[in-house]
Amino acid sequence: MNAGINVSIDAETMERAAALLANVPHGAERAAMNAINRGLSRVKTTAFRGVKEVYTVQSSALNSATTTQVQKASTGDLAGYVRFSGVKIPLYKFKVTPKRPGTGKTVKATMEKGGGGVYQSAFIAAMSKSSGHTGVFRREGKKRYPISEYMGLSAAQMAGNEKVSTKVQEESQELVNARLEHEIERLLNNYGG
Repeated sequence: MNAGINVSIDAETMERAAALLANVPHGAERAAMNAINRGLSRVKTTAFRGVKEVYTVQSSALNSATTTQVQKASTGDLAGYVRFSGVKIPLYKFKVTPKRPGTGKTVKATMEKGGGGVYQSAFIAAMSKSSGHTGVFRREGKKRYPISEYMGLSAAQMAGNEKVSTKVQEESQELVNARLEHEIERLLNNYGG
């Protein structure tokens, strides 16, 4: 699964920039490109902050399980995006109790803040010392093995949550709009506007 944030400048704003920068070669396009790319540079930070506000995932697990692809804007294509993808993060990397293996206590886990539930047949276990991996597991058959690990959500699923993506889109667009004003002013000053 992929989730993405698109950043662009609307036609009305571009017309205004074009009018102000009429005497600057490709002025509106250059100003818009720089503003959009500045907005894109902030998307990952804003998205991860938004994910942490909604979900209980550990920051280190989120970073290591996430792949980010950035398509910057150019003067010929005034739109850019950031795409998030990656594998599902083990449930253990979210808010889980107990944290230690072998307690015999019922496993409780919360992925989204304000939610959570009980995993009746789950247990916390540490794998062999060579991997050192600890997780939330369940037995698949009547015998003790095989076992499988409970997984949580991927970064794309969390970034794609409407609460997160709407906020990231709004903050990125605000930054782009503010940055566009700065870019217009800078170009006008450089060209004696």
